[in-house]
Amino acid sequence: MRDYSEIVFKLVEYELWANFKLLEFLERLSEEERHREFGFGLRTPHRTIVHIAKVMQGWSGCVGPVIQEPAWKDYDQPATLSQVRKIFEDVAESLPAAAKSSHEQNLLGDAHRLNHLFHIVTHGTHHRGQLLSMITLMGYDQPFEGGDFGGWSTAST
Repeated sequence: MRDYSEIVFKLVEYELWANFKLLEFLERLSEEERHREFGFGLRTPHRTIVHIAKVMQGWSGCVGPVIQEPAWKDYDQPATLSQVRKIFEDVAESLPAAAKSSHEQNLLGDAHRLNHLFHIVTHGTHHRGQLLSMITLMGYDQPFEGGDFGGWSTAST
């Protein structure tokens, strides 16, 4: 069987890159724009990016050789964008290392580790699509093409 781990690791890298790109965009918006209500998804850009970060933080502990069950934070508890940045920075350090360590120990395919990793990516992609729609509805150009892992991964090699 062929080893596809490098593609999996690139997918994790893309997930982190895309989240940071959206966070950087949201940091330039006014508070009013960040909390603008839309009739879909998690309703505001701010709630959406907080949700992405907290879910990513929770499930990333289930990817390494030692599985850490998620400790879910209260999604309704507000988080500042600097707190969201800190979550993304922590996950950017821990998640790739956890995935690689599990792979090196032949554990990445066991105990749903790979499922959790793909959930992080598909969940983030879903909500980033909502965020990109909100950005468009506010009249801004999208900061990147959502869901374009193929183009990104080809350009980044």
